[in-house]
Amino acid sequence: MSFVSNAFTIFLQKISLPDTQIAAAQRSSNALRGYLQNDHYFGPQLLDAFLNGSYARHTVVQPIKDVDIIVVVGTDWMEDDPERAMESLRSKLAQRYDGYRTRRQRRAVKVTLSDMTLDVVLAVAPNGPERPLHIPDREVRRWIETHPKRQLELVQALGARTNGNYSRLVRLAKAWAKARVAAADRPSSFVLECAVYHVIAASPGRFSGPIEEAFATLLQDLYAWDGGRRGNVLPWGQPTIADPALPAVNVAARWESSGADRFKEKLLRALRHLEHVQHSRWDETEVQHWGELFGAPFPAPSTVERRVRERTW
Repeated sequence: MSFVSNAFTIFLQKISLPDTQIAAAQRSSNALRGYLQNDHYFGPQLLDAFLNGSYARHTVVQPIKDVDIIVVVGTDWMEDDPERAMESLRSKLAQRYDGYRTRRQRRAVKVTLSDMTLDVVLAVAPNGPERPLHIPDREVRRWIETHPKRQLELVQALGARTNGNYSRLVRLAKAWAKARVAAADRPSSFVLECAVYHVIAASPGRFSGPIEEAFATLLQDLYAWDGGRRGNVLPWGQPTIADPALPAVNVAARWESSGADRFKEKLLRALRHLEHVQHSRWDETEVQHWGELFGAPFPAPSTVERRVRERTW
């Protein structure tokens, strides 16, 4: 492994969840699922329960904010107004967790624990649990379609086609955006993940090499793709980023075009740093330039040298 690749390995360890957090999240989600499954009212109606979101797809960066859990129930629940259905779930969870720890959000019931939050999403499977699910949306007051299991299948397949780089590249992109893009202009975690998915899926083989080379390619392609706006008659407008599992759904519908424009400007600034990276004559200098691109969490050359020496000895 090269000196620069070692730097990326150290950086990925810093931004990825430690085993203790993973174990804690797993225990908390298992406890919640077990409570619902054993409940005399909710248990018979529970058809499935599984982890979802960036935690399940191994694309989360620390610190972990929330763990998404989907609980699938019978289609009779769709007869209820979305707000009433979510309140039924919230009131049941409030019997285990103190009432003040549970509250309804737009599409989930949030359960606040001492070390993390659980976003519990109620879902029905009108065509079977392996087909698209319907979840309540309080804002639009209707049940909307989602397909989390298909999303997971797609990213796992893309991970295999990129030599395991897909999830690493998503984590790197999220870490860069968090450090370098203002919150108002930054796409949500899922929107950015979908953008990375489409860019990589267009040519997976280009992203299967050394991680630093793959990330450089990702920055270039994200800039050219421009939030799905590449090829538009006008070089601006609403970003169009499809859910990989539901191509008709634009997950970027809430990302304002002005924010997408400023995000592209930040990508351009990253590409200018990338020019310095690519013209570096020494590994130590290249690592320094990567640090300027990512920000403080990226390891300094001295840190990389020390870690390599410790591992060698």
